[in-house]
Amino acid sequence: MRKIVLMVVAMMFSVASFAQTDVVGTYNEAVKALTAKDYAKAAPLLEKVIADGAEEEDDAILECVAGAKKNLPAAYQGMGSRAASAAMKATDEKVKEAKFAEAIANCEKAISVAKSFKNARAATAAAGLLGKVYQAQGGAAFNGGDFAKAAEIFAKGYAADAKNTGMALNLAESYFKLDKYAEGVKVCSEVAALPADKYAAPIAEAKKKMNMYTNNKIAELQKANDFDGIIKMSETIADKALAQKVLVQAYFLKKDYAKVIEIGEAAAALQTDEEDKSAVYFNLGSAYNAKENKAKAIETLKKVTAEPYATPAKAAVAELSK
Repeated sequence: MRKIVLMVVAMMFSVASFAQTDVVGTYNEAVKALTAKDYAKAAPLLEKVIADGAEEEDDAILECVAGAKKNLPAAYQGMGSRAASAAMKATDEKVKEAKFAEAIANCEKAISVAKSFKNARAATAAAGLLGKVYQAQGGAAFNGGDFAKAAEIFAKGYAADAKNTGMALNLAESYFKLDKYAEGVKVCSEVAALPADKYAAPIAEAKKKMNMYTNNKIAELQKANDFDGIIKMSETIADKALAQKVLVQAYFLKKDYAKVIEIGEAAAALQTDEEDKSAVYFNLGSAYNAKENKAKAIETLKKVTAEPYATPAKAAVAELSK
């Protein structure tokens, strides 16, 4: 009986030793492939290490499994990056699209495995790359004037990485070109809400874009005497300061001066840009003037400090002060 037990123990030791050698060998081969940037070879080897070593208790095997889980997202990300590079170099449209699709699939796989292994840093890095892949893919459509296709692609990239502000602003521009004003303003508002110390330039660009397309939309509705349309438009604007500025202007154009006076001060207080604040105060001061409240008109128009409102405001104050 003892001899049989010893034989079984010896066999178990042999199997364990074989498993360790096999997993460790596979892991070493995977690391070698990673070092050589042969990501396509490394990824399945790392997958095999994780699968074969998952149920093992040997410390050496567990170390290899942990290493494989750490490196697998990087392998898929490397495959994604390489496919994206090939897509951008391709001249044949079918090849280009196929390579972009390959890049996207590998980036999504990198995000998936990183999340399953609770590797937040790797998931974020892969999501950043995925955003850039969509940005590059959408760029051709955008530059070619196919804003519908560009918006569809950029929207996927924006969902992957909302902090890719270059792509976000291209997405907003695509929406504006498609006359999807509310969607464009929403994206610009989200960019404008990012931390100012890190995103100063894109925030300024987002605000500039919002103001320009808002003014264009107001001019279009004003031409049609659709002042209620401007009021309705203001309700679609996520940025509260811009929404209130538009609302004040809409009621002023509608000659509802009482409503301008009711909401004007609060709207002005929301503005962070001197030009926007001056625009609100100019309309508010003009509303007071229309209601023949000369003292409040002068007081309010004196708060207008930025052009193109400052010069007419000074002229109005001078006239009212006679």
